[in-house]
Amino acid sequence: MKAYILPMRRNGIALPKRRLFDQYNQGHFGELSMSTTSDQGLHRVVRLARFVRGVSKYTLFEPQILWLEGDRMMLSGFERVETERGDVEYAQSWLCILGGNPAIPELNRE
Repeated sequence: MKAYILPMRRNGIALPKRRLFDQYNQGHFGELSMSTTSDQGLHRVVRLARFVRGVSKYTLFEPQILWLEGDRMMLSGFERVETERGDVEYAQSWLCILGGNPAIPELNRE
């Protein structure tokens, strides 16, 4: 489904509300899907939320819907980032606006 996604954390650290919608933390418009798959690293079946924007792909492992209201929902899980020392997993939350309407003026207030 088409969605506008805004990550709420950077490297596992929650972004201050005043920085969520500034020019350095803009959301992305693309395709959101949820599925299950076998994860070789965790040695079990995991739930995945996948977001595809052009050639960029983002994955949220073990997503949970924290809240759902109208055309918006908050997904929470963890993201996996490859580093030179190996994979690192961070907490992550996505604000999802289904249908992709990025008009979110009420969240621009502190």
